[in-house]
Amino acid sequence: IFVYLIQWGKVKMLNSNFLTSYKNWGEALHVIENKMPHKLADFRQSLEENNVEASIWLIEELKKFIEEEYPKSDNLRVLILNSWLGMPMVPLLCENMGIAQIHLVDLDEESIELSKIFHKHYAQEKLINIRHWQMDIPFEFENLNKINVDICICIHTEQMYPLKELTTKNPTCVFAMQNSNVVEEMYGINCVNSIDALKEQININEVGFEGTKKQTYYSWDGKKEFDRFMIIGQREDFF
Repeated sequence: IFVYLIQWGKVKMLNSNFLTSYKNWGEALHVIENKMPHKLADFRQSLEENNVEASIWLIEELKKFIEEEYPKSDNLRVLILNSWLGMPMVPLLCENMGIAQIHLVDLDEESIELSKIFHKHYAQEKLINIRHWQMDIPFEFENLNKINVDICICIHTEQMYPLKELTTKNPTCVFAMQNSNVVEEMYGINCVNSIDALKEQININEVGFEGTKKQTYYSWDGKKEFDRFMIIGQREDFF
């Protein structure tokens, strides 16, 4: 099974063979049905168009960047901030890149419990070391900076304070981050209005990719358009 996207006049392709995980998705939905019915909305929202499109966009560009800059990297260690249910980011990562370890960080204990079930296939059958951390990210930089990873990912940096203090243990860590300008809806505490503002928040100087994608949402007065910004790069002062 493949995901085909038409972007910028080109056909792009990602592996999306999640069939091996569906039995685990069924198990997670059983837990939701019987113990956490309020979490059904989270599962639905994790698969909504904006979230899926943002995740696919990030994996496409990150995969390209890693293959060009680090062609022999097949044991990548990844940190995902605000990981939520890990959907669809974890399957996309595991199906398309050489992943050895994933650290998933979220404050919500129930989301962490469900994430462990949703991604059992990758942890137990593909033997990817998946670790979950319950942390309030803006106040846990000291602990996060002890984690040794090659890539740090977040598609919702508008929901946390600036990440300038986040370095991880690896000085050459690649940061792949997204933010948006949905300011009027109070979508997040830390929205930005430009790529440059996002670079400043993450403290990225060595840029591998930057881009903007138009997305939409519905408000009380109809359909609204907003910008989603993405930056992939490293901290120049570490080179």
